[in-house]
Amino acid sequence: MKTDTLLISTAMVLLILAAGVSSEQLNQPLFLWFNREAGILPDVFWANMTFVADTLFAVAVIAIVASRAPHIFNSGFVLLVIGALFVHGLKNLLEIPRPPAVLDLETFKVIGPVVKNHAFPSGHSFTALATAGLLALNMRSIPATLALLAIAMVAAISRAAVGAHWPLDILVGSAAGLLFALIAQKLTNDIWWLQSVGLQRFAAGLMTLTCIAMLFHDSRYPGTQLLTISAAALALLALSRYWYTSLYIERKARK
Repeated sequence: MKTDTLLISTAMVLLILAAGVSSEQLNQPLFLWFNREAGILPDVFWANMTFVADTLFAVAVIAIVASRAPHIFNSGFVLLVIGALFVHGLKNLLEIPRPPAVLDLETFKVIGPVVKNHAFPSGHSFTALATAGLLALNMRSIPATLALLAIAMVAAISRAAVGAHWPLDILVGSAAGLLFALIAQKLTNDIWWLQSVGLQRFAAGLMTLTCIAMLFHDSRYPGTQLLTISAAALALLALSRYWYTSLYIERKARK
C-alpha cells in the first residue's frame, strides 16, 4: 500500500465515523464517556499529548526533520499557511461552542484553560494529523506512517480528554489534516516557485524565530514546560546545523 493511499483511506474512515457520530447524535454522550474514561491516565499525560498537537510543537518537529531534508521547509510552510486559513476560517464562520460553553463544568473534567468558543474543527487535531501526514509522505515507509498516525491520533483525542473539543471536531479536524498534508505536498511538488531556495530560507527563518519564542512559551497546560523547552532546544540545535551547512556551502560556492 502506498503512503498516499493509506492517508486518504484513514481520512475517509475518520469522515465516515464523523458522519455516524452526527447522524446518531452521539457527539455529547461520546464526549462525556471518553472524558470520564480518560481519567484512567494522569492529567500530565493528556496535557503533554495535547501540546504535541499544538502548532508550536509541529513547527519544532518539522524544523528538526527539515534540517536534514531542507525541501520539507517548503512543504511544511505551505501546509502551515493553508492549514491556518482553512481551520481559522471555518472556526470563525461557524462559531460552534465548545463543551464548557454547553455543559455544566461539574459534569466533566477540564485540564488546562477553559475555552468556550470556536470548536469546529479542532485545530490541534488538524495540526497533529497534518504534521504526521507530511512527515509520512516524505518518509514513504508504511510502518513509520502507522507509528506517526498512532501518535497523532492520541494527540488528537487528547482534546476531548482535556475537555476542549467534541468528538466531531476531532474527527473532522483529523481527516482534514491528512488531506491538507497531501494537498500541501502536491502544491509544493507542482509549483516551481514553492520549491525555491528563497522560500526554503524564509520558512527556516520563521521557524527559527518561532522556536526561540517557544523557549519562553507558557502552554497553560500543567506539566508541559519540560516538553516545550526540550522540543524548542532540539529544534534550534537542528536549525543551527541547517544554517551552518547552508550558509557554508553557499559561501564556498561563491569562492
